[in-house]
Amino acid sequence: MTFGSQVTPTDAHRMVDKWLDAGLNFIDTANVYNDGLAEQITGDCLKGRRDKVVLASKVRGAMGDPVRYEGLSAKAMRTSVEESLSRLQTDYLDLLYLHMPDPATPIEETLETLSALQREGKVRYGATSNYAAWQVCEMFSLCDRNGWPYPAVSQPMYNALARGIEQEYIPFARKFGVSLVVYNPLAGGLLTGKQSLQTGPIAGTRFDGNERYLDRYWHPGYFKAVEEMKKISANYGRSIIEIALRWLLDHEIVDSVILGASRMEHLEANIAAAESAPLTREILDACDVVWDELRGPTPFYNR
Repeated sequence: MTFGSQVTPTDAHRMVDKWLDAGLNFIDTANVYNDGLAEQITGDCLKGRRDKVVLASKVRGAMGDPVRYEGLSAKAMRTSVEESLSRLQTDYLDLLYLHMPDPATPIEETLETLSALQREGKVRYGATSNYAAWQVCEMFSLCDRNGWPYPAVSQPMYNALARGIEQEYIPFARKFGVSLVVYNPLAGGLLTGKQSLQTGPIAGTRFDGNERYLDRYWHPGYFKAVEEMKKISANYGRSIIEIALRWLLDHEIVDSVILGASRMEHLEANIAAAESAPLTREILDACDVVWDELRGPTPFYNR
């Protein structure tokens, strides 16, 4: 997401080199990130080594100004995939995510197109992002009825301070064998512990002028929770980033975690945190206490 905005092409090459040298091989992007520039830079970075990575992109976002296409219609999906393949300089995607629901397009049309792209070898596996559990269940039913392949992977938001998927989505994923690749592991950077509610967003970060992220996380309750996470960090001698990332990586249902970075030192810190020792039961329990306080006493609708 940061390639082409916060990260220059030169720095992006260095970051991808670092990523691959660390033995990591999953790269996630989207057509809409910086209106295609993120894909273009990623493609340049992967010249001569496409076979060394699992490459994922997404369709749904509006492309161009004025908008040339958007949504999950057959025409929009095919145009988007062809352009993504061109920018990424590859003839196939390992994963193609439906970036978010498109109420204007029948889901049958979307799934039929996704299935066709898989048959043609342009997409290996279909996937979803930002869908509710019931919506993916509906997809499975339609796929069964029509002989289409299931979406194999789902990408929801999940971190130590945003655990809404635990009530329904994680049980659903377990039952149906859906792999979970989660995003926002550091809550957009809030779990670095560097942001301040009083002084406002740090310039150049995800929260700087980004209304979506401000609406999502910029609230007193989240900052109080971060302070509690800092106490856990101090008590157990683990950095807050280590705790946040290991908390996800130690989770039995999480298959992969999307790490973003705007600077090389951020990427290095994230890799080091991911390679650190698993969290103790005491740390995990302390994180649960923070979440219980943040979530509050509101009961769930089901039992």
